[in-house]
Amino acid sequence: MIGTWAVELDRLLPLWWDRDTVRAAGFAPLVWAMNFCKSVWRGLWLYFLPRWFVDIFGPSAYGRRPYGLSLTRRAYRALRRPLHGGSWHAPEGSTARLLWRAVRTTPGEKLKADHDLFTLLLTDRRLLVLSRWTARQADDHYRAVPLFELPSGGWWLRPDTPNDVWAQRQDLLFADGSWLALAFDGEGDLQAFRAAAAGH
Repeated sequence: MIGTWAVELDRLLPLWWDRDTVRAAGFAPLVWAMNFCKSVWRGLWLYFLPRWFVDIFGPSAYGRRPYGLSLTRRAYRALRRPLHGGSWHAPEGSTARLLWRAVRTTPGEKLKADHDLFTLLLTDRRLLVLSRWTARQADDHYRAVPLFELPSGGWWLRPDTPNDVWAQRQDLLFADGSWLALAFDGEGDLQAFRAAAAGH
């Protein structure tokens, strides 16, 4: 083992994933009419309102399930996003998206498990992503659950990390070309991780 670091997903990364939809087996006329009206209303809502307004006041209009989307956090994200250098490039099925989803779906109760925080464990062969629990839980409930694994040579430090002067941020670049922004607890942890991961 080379080292472990407390890490957080970048605060502008999506807080939700697409909700799994299950279509009803029956197509009764009334059900069909109600679904049609809902789809028209949703289309009008998304077409006429600006994206930032929907992000703040109605994220469920996109048919997505929010995690930790308080009003203040949605406002923070909407204001900071235009000034930010991007938090990820992650097409569907990419390594960055799989890692993000693994952290967002950390096992635990919704209001007790933090779906932003996790631990990076670096060895000479792989990079492990482990769950990290909030301080509000009792000590006997602390369990580090393996969430994701990256082999050595499958990831690198992204050289053009924006805004890393004032935010302890490091972007990971993966073999498939996707990348993901991570935030560290402090400048010391960030520099230690960069030094340890320089050869990977």
